[in-house]
Amino acid sequence: MARHKPAAEGGYQRGEETRARIIEAAVAVFGERGYEGASTRDIAAAAGVNAPAIQYYFDGKEGVYLQCVEQLIEFLWLRMGEPVEAAEKALLEPNVDDGQLIEATLDILGAVISLIEDKAVVWREFLDCHQEGFRLQSAATLFETKFKVRVGGVIRVLIARLAGLEVQDERAIIHSMALFTQGLAFRAQRSKLLTALKWSAINEKEMQLVRDVVLTQARFTLEGLARSK
Repeated sequence: MARHKPAAEGGYQRGEETRARIIEAAVAVFGERGYEGASTRDIAAAAGVNAPAIQYYFDGKEGVYLQCVEQLIEFLWLRMGEPVEAAEKALLEPNVDDGQLIEATLDILGAVISLIEDKAVVWREFLDCHQEGFRLQSAATLFETKFKVRVGGVIRVLIARLAGLEVQDERAIIHSMALFTQGLAFRAQRSKLLTALKWSAINEKEMQLVRDVVLTQARFTLEGLARSK
């Protein structure tokens, strides 16, 4: 793991400010060029620091990339933490009904869809590169253990409970992946969405329209699963 040092000449506060500036620049550079295409020199130039600063604060490119992933996870939990925690709490309730489980599932999916909004553009681009293979195994493991396992796990339990299946049933796994992919698809196909709808941007109004349509379709699916028990 990268070292965490303050700048020798500027004290702890200045060191923290420099680290934050480097991470902010690195997120943009990695998002544009991927891990392999980015260099520490590119990141340093974007951050307005000397190239050795990357080594000093992060032990090189891998270290700064891992810190970017940590920041990405924090950003995603700000968006998704509340609905995930609410779903986990609902699943512990002995008298929870299918309607409550459906709403909990839709709240998580809605949080995923919100990532298509333009104010999330820098993190969206970084995440897209991360998922498309521009990543280290160490970063993939970090993202898996600190984010994907928990989110994927709660969605799978929700689906299994609604459909009357065991959590490890292949059908529960496929249903949960299919549902989650509905939210991810619009982020991956964002440019096609803009072209098809003749939108120049996706702000709150546009995001809400996409969210409403996708959640309506997802609700039909979830209600159908519940009826199939």
